[in-house]
Amino acid sequence: MSEENKEINEVPQTEKTSSTQKIVTKGLSDLSPIRIVRYVLIFLCVLLAVGVWFRIKPASPDAKPEEEESAEPSAEPTPLPNELTDPASVTVLVNKTHALPADYVPASLVTPYVLSISDVIQVNELAADQLKAMVNAANESGVTLYLTSGYISYETQDDYFNDRASMVGEAEANKVIAKAGFSEHQTGLAFDFSDNASGTATTVAFAETDAGRWLIEHAWEYGFVMRYPEGKEAVTGYSYQPWHYRYLGTDVAKAMHDIAPDLTMEEYYQVN
Repeated sequence: MSEENKEINEVPQTEKTSSTQKIVTKGLSDLSPIRIVRYVLIFLCVLLAVGVWFRIKPASPDAKPEEEESAEPSAEPTPLPNELTDPASVTVLVNKTHALPADYVPASLVTPYVLSISDVIQVNELAADQLKAMVNAANESGVTLYLTSGYISYETQDDYFNDRASMVGEAEANKVIAKAGFSEHQTGLAFDFSDNASGTATTVAFAETDAGRWLIEHAWEYGFVMRYPEGKEAVTGYSYQPWHYRYLGTDVAKAMHDIAPDLTMEEYYQVN
């Protein structure tokens, strides 16, 4: 190789780098500010398009929404306390959504020996003494109370409901009469009253009789509450029944009356 060619091939690396830098610098210097802005905008548009594509890309069949992955399992409904679920409890809750076993019969049924339309009426022994005390107190005030209904068995209640439903239809019957298993009368702690021996007071007009007014004013003192007050149909599920009372014990009845004279069990215990 000639000395001349050798010199040409052995151009210092620094000279090559310098030449490259000059070319790049020259290329940038040829770009106008408008072109630079244009290139930046194009670059940003590309980034935006890619981002949008990833957001709308369909998820795979196995993919789960983020909310489902992060969501914690819903808590179990808080169970009702035993005092509201034990059929033998004086405060057992019986309504359209809480039923009694079909074979439930109170452990002790007794004849209350009060004025009644039938000698065969029996009641739960838990309420018997207070029932007699209340009827006697009313009598001493010049008011006569007749007991028209106490304990009713599952089978008898089923007959009552079906008879009523056959006459007015199930929907209408369900406003006044409970289906079998959903009747408080099966506890022996629910009572219907009248102001006459024929027992023909099962209408709202009973509230305007001396007997009806006395019960409204004094029944709570003996542990009884009107179970289906006026204006609480949406709460109890039943129409206004001023003749129907439920024994809850003097402590609970007083506590409910102190809050409101027409308070229902559902409202007091905050359940449906």
